[in-house]
Amino acid sequence: MKPDKNAFIQSLSNELLRFCGPIFVAPTLNSYPKEMIGNGTYALIDTGKRRLMVTCSHVWDAYETKHDADAETVLAVSLGDGRSNLAFKNPKDHCVALDRDLDLVVLDFEPAEIRVPHNKSWFKVSHWPLPRIGNGDHIVTLGFPGAWRETAGEECFFRCAAIPFLVTDVNGRTIAAFPDGRNNQVLNDMKNSLGGLSGSPAYRLDGRGELELIGFAKLGAANAEVPNRKYQSLPDSPLPAVFFTHASFLQPDGSLSR
Repeated sequence: MKPDKNAFIQSLSNELLRFCGPIFVAPTLNSYPKEMIGNGTYALIDTGKRRLMVTCSHVWDAYETKHDADAETVLAVSLGDGRSNLAFKNPKDHCVALDRDLDLVVLDFEPAEIRVPHNKSWFKVSHWPLPRIGNGDHIVTLGFPGAWRETAGEECFFRCAAIPFLVTDVNGRTIAAFPDGRNNQVLNDMKNSLGGLSGSPAYRLDGRGELELIGFAKLGAANAEVPNRKYQSLPDSPLPAVFFTHASFLQPDGSLSR
């Protein structure tokens, strides 16, 4: 890879990292990292009316299932390496909207609530509604694969990278990146590292070179008509596909509208 391309990818990763981070379920906030139950990715968004956190509803459901079995279970977020973790005292008090068909949950999350060091920002949306994209558009996402998580000792380190895709299919709810030849290299590189990307925000560059929020990585639908992101792809392909819910379902007040 050429040095200038390396520099661009690193610069883009650093910019996207300001707007997202890992969200995880753990037995307690002070439990050892190796005891972590699982993680996804959250996106921070400033709608102009509210500051929000968005992730997948199946991440939320995983927390509720574990919390129902053990009330000590926490839903927490990492705002940086080391000890920059924050647990929701009562996650339901933060829930603004939940739609399992879209695989999205929206949480109220204001900067004033943060009591640990961080360098996060809320991605500012200046124009509503959020745009939709079409086949052939180039997008980029950034997430925190569980396979890249380092949990040795008492601190947890989440690794990430900017991941580019070419959109191959779009319908009313979903953006898909199939391995039709153009996505093969990146999907081959990521085929064992998709767990943890759930909720990752996806962007495209507009005509002025500015980021536009266009989607959130999600779990593929389980029915036979829509491929599951872990197990189904194009016929005879060993590679997975990656799916995103359109960000345009998100409204300025934090609701999800279809």
